[in-house]
Amino acid sequence: MRLLVILILLTSFAFAEEPIVKSTPDLSYAEKCALVIDSVSAVLTLIVIIVAIWGERIRQLWTTPKLHISLDSSKGVLNVRNDRKKARYYILNVENKRRSAPAKNVRVLLANILKRTPDGASWQEMNFSKPVHVTWRWPDIVPPYTTVGPKQQSTFGYVVEGEQHFCLQLYWHPNNLDPKLPAKEPFRLEFKAVSDVAESNVLLIEIAWDGQWKEGNEEMQKHLTIKEINT
Repeated sequence: MRLLVILILLTSFAFAEEPIVKSTPDLSYAEKCALVIDSVSAVLTLIVIIVAIWGERIRQLWTTPKLHISLDSSKGVLNVRNDRKKARYYILNVENKRRSAPAKNVRVLLANILKRTPDGASWQEMNFSKPVHVTWRWPDIVPPYTTVGPKQQSTFGYVVEGEQHFCLQLYWHPNNLDPKLPAKEPFRLEFKAVSDVAESNVLLIEIAWDGQWKEGNEEMQKHLTIKEINT
């Protein structure tokens, strides 16, 4: 009850046109000091209560990583493989927007694959054991479970000159998933990045390729299109 009364006095003090102490000239100096001390004590008590109830949530707001995943470029990156074949690789960006809280054991997951229905009017999920683990861009030097403070990149797929499929780049794949997705069949890929304590946004990408290979970026984009789909 004492705390409630003091809080009411504080509210009156905050919204009064003139200070409450000024409006009560009959108070002695000692009584005014006691009122101020009680008011400060009430505020401190209220802070302690807030910390006790919502302290963990407040702490998480400052210490939980904030992961974000996005498509790096629809053009891809042209490279030459060890077998001398040309290939174009497609990259995702994984960023931790709260640098003060490094995200530990981060991995990029392919959570779903969708293909056009036979009538072409909608999309249906592929049945496979999901999610699956997508590789980082430099898997020889970046561990599968890595810490993300600055931006990291993940290679989720590639096409090879002379071949007729888009190949998913995964650390492993279940027996009921063929990582080679045939050309001329549009599909959508759903990704997210996860850490020990946080998950990123869901990223949905639509890919359509007519099977033709061109070395130039602009020319290739006329045959293989990749775009983000708002979810």
